[in-house]
Amino acid sequence: MKRVILFFFFLLLIKANISVSQSGLSDAIVTGTSVGHSVTFIDPHTNQSRNVNAKLFLGTVDGNVTKFYCVDITRTISFPDSCHHDSAISSSQIVYILNNYYPYNPNPVGKLSNLDKEVAATQVALWHYSDGVDANTVSNDNTIKNRALDIIADADANAGSTTVATTMEILPSMDPDAFYVRTLDQNSNPMAISGIQLSISQGALSADSVDTSLPTGESPDVYVSGTSTGTIYAEAQALIPQGITYTCPGSQRLVLALPVIGTLRVEEDWGALPVELASFNANVSGRNVILNWTTSSESNNAGFDIERRSAEGIEWTKVGNVAGNGTSTLLHDYSFTDRNVLTGKYNYRLKQTDYNGNYEYHNLTSEINVGTPNSFSLKQNYPNPFNPTTKIDFDIAVDGNVKLTVYNSSGKEIATLVNEFKTSGYHSVTFDARNISSGIYYYKLESNGVSKVMKMTLLK
Repeated sequence: MKRVILFFFFLLLIKANISVSQSGLSDAIVTGTSVGHSVTFIDPHTNQSRNVNAKLFLGTVDGNVTKFYCVDITRTISFPDSCHHDSAISSSQIVYILNNYYPYNPNPVGKLSNLDKEVAATQVALWHYSDGVDANTVSNDNTIKNRALDIIADADANAGSTTVATTMEILPSMDPDAFYVRTLDQNSNPMAISGIQLSISQGALSADSVDTSLPTGESPDVYVSGTSTGTIYAEAQALIPQGITYTCPGSQRLVLALPVIGTLRVEEDWGALPVELASFNANVSGRNVILNWTTSSESNNAGFDIERRSAEGIEWTKVGNVAGNGTSTLLHDYSFTDRNVLTGKYNYRLKQTDYNGNYEYHNLTSEINVGTPNSFSLKQNYPNPFNPTTKIDFDIAVDGNVKLTVYNSSGKEIATLVNEFKTSGYHSVTFDARNISSGIYYYKLESNGVSKVMKMTLLK
């Protein structure tokens, strides 16, 4: 009876914090394109008609052959390309499409007889979710357009909270001092993997390498000693599921279209954790990202730091903090709005800290896409009045040359803050006025034949 009590207590203490190959461990080489068809549509980033080849990409992950789709129409790619690394998990709709349409499902419902057009329609549907492409604007082929619209309607209706398959996980053993590793295929069937490397952030493990075997896909128990808390890591050549994105600075972002064997790492916290998250999600409103999360229990919870990084970046930046509720067994809802975020794709995470300074991370499982504005706009500087610096935000709806100039009250130009080509998006610039005197100043934004002037006040 004592063992049973210990087991259920341990289940309450150990909490999954799985990170599916989030560390750029697997490398992709893109060698060329496969089936597909050219597509003409309105590019939402430029509002201009554009013709592109909507095709599957051929390549490898860690030397193993696989295929990719594109989830980024703002950049180009050249072949061979060998700088892509795994970066994040795709949105629910993208993962749903990859799970249910070609090539993973070779015969989806409603499949077109022309495979080139089937692939092109699938690619357009993916671009709808990654870049905001309106499939109704496809103008060169009604068959592709209608098929893409059907795929989008299916994903909207049925994707729900679909996420990538879990193919390796660390689980609690019946013994409260031990854990084991389980490996699965993309359909959650047990899979045997050899040479899984294990480590822990503190303390010691009874083994630094294990194998999983059939019929369970499970490893022998591994015992933890010398610590009551820590993070366990497992790394292996295991199955990476479709839906994982691969990025390379300056090149198109790709998404894995077929599962492939590659370097996979998972991690799990060991020991009592101060906070249990019931949910964590995000919504985008213009250039604001609204994060919402709910805790089911808290112990000595001081609060949460909200951190953000570019989907192609490495460094995390703290963007805010929300106080916790100490110790509680009730549900608590939290919200934070990350305001005035520039156009781009981002990852978010929570850094939860207790009153003793201990902390843990909770990652948002999908990328957040802050799109482009619909109109030209110049914002009021802030702070205003200011001394000696102030920030000026402006929105550019169409790519083009942009000029932002500061004038004094006599109309004399005193500073040029921007004078260059800018892509459509949300932009910011800082004006440093430490070398000019107090007074009323005007700033003027010009782009694509449109201009706007605003007033600001410098008080020293």
